[in-house]
Amino acid sequence: MTWKEITMSEYTIQQLNVYEYLGKEYDPLFNAICNMPQGYSEYIPEIKVTLIKNQHGLYEMASESNHECYSNKEDLYDCVSEILSYSLLRGM
Repeated sequence: MTWKEITMSEYTIQQLNVYEYLGKEYDPLFNAICNMPQGYSEYIPEIKVTLIKNQHGLYEMASESNHECYSNKEDLYDCVSEILSYSLLRGM
């Protein structure tokens, strides 16, 4: 691993954690989840999942191979954030 690769990895990790310091209320992903009306869905192409707020007010995350349901937006946000972080780090 070269110096440049190490620097980029550290920089990316810092960027992924920026909302831990600022607060998730500043995270565009969290705001999108919070403002989803019932019956609405949003596709996230980076990780190939669809986020849904169903007619019962539950949050869902669906992909080709998986379908998860969450009772609150915080749990959905935590799961999607973790997948995005892993995906970004793996792609490097």
